[in-house]
Amino acid sequence: MNRAPVARIIVISVALIVRGIALAQDTDLRELDVSHWSCLSKRGGTATQPDEQERNLMKNRNPPGTLPLSVEELDFGSFLKKVAGYDATLKATRRGDLSDARKQQLLDFENQIVSLTGWLVQAYPGLGESANCGDATFHDWHLEIFSKLIDHPPQVGDATPIICEVTPRTEKRLYDQGLRLLALAGFIRLHDNSYQPTRHPPRKVRVTGYLMWDDLHNNSETVGPKVKFVGSDKFHHPWRATAWEVHPIFKLETVE
Repeated sequence: MNRAPVARIIVISVALIVRGIALAQDTDLRELDVSHWSCLSKRGGTATQPDEQERNLMKNRNPPGTLPLSVEELDFGSFLKKVAGYDATLKATRRGDLSDARKQQLLDFENQIVSLTGWLVQAYPGLGESANCGDATFHDWHLEIFSKLIDHPPQVGDATPIICEVTPRTEKRLYDQGLRLLALAGFIRLHDNSYQPTRHPPRKVRVTGYLMWDDLHNNSETVGPKVKFVGSDKFHHPWRATAWEVHPIFKLETVE
């Protein structure tokens, strides 16, 4: 019997098992070293379409060296009012539909640094996406910020959240500040869309980062004020109050 192929199978199997365990336990911010990450220099990621590349460039911005002296502070309602005005100005649902003049307006909107205050009800690791070159290890973290404190994962009739995201380029910065999602979120959503309770109420937080229009998620099934149904995949629809996000986040604080 040729033992070499068997040995290779064992090695591959062990590697996959270990990787599966790592993904299953990936429930909090990490001391993520991106210095040797092959996607670090590719701010456009592996985008194949112009609008996808433009979106990825916004997602992959680095934090500024220092924050502006004055950062616009928004609560849930004022955030939605602000971006509704931008939607009315852009008059489009996707980047690909914008004229050059409208794209410049969008860039001006997205170059703003804002702070959003609300309740961090749940957080979860993202899947591999083109912004991160499809890498499932170097993924974003989604933080769902709600207008009111709720003690359960989103259900039918609940208000939808504003999505804020930590990227591989900002994760270690927050980790080094001592921030942990398990200490802030009420629930961590796992890869199978089940919920892991953190056994404490969601914390009220203030997230600071760039304003970003995630027009990829900008339709009636995705965006709406209330959850209408929960699918067989345990995912709630709509799942966000707006296509606008705070993304990337580079500062996260608790609010007493």
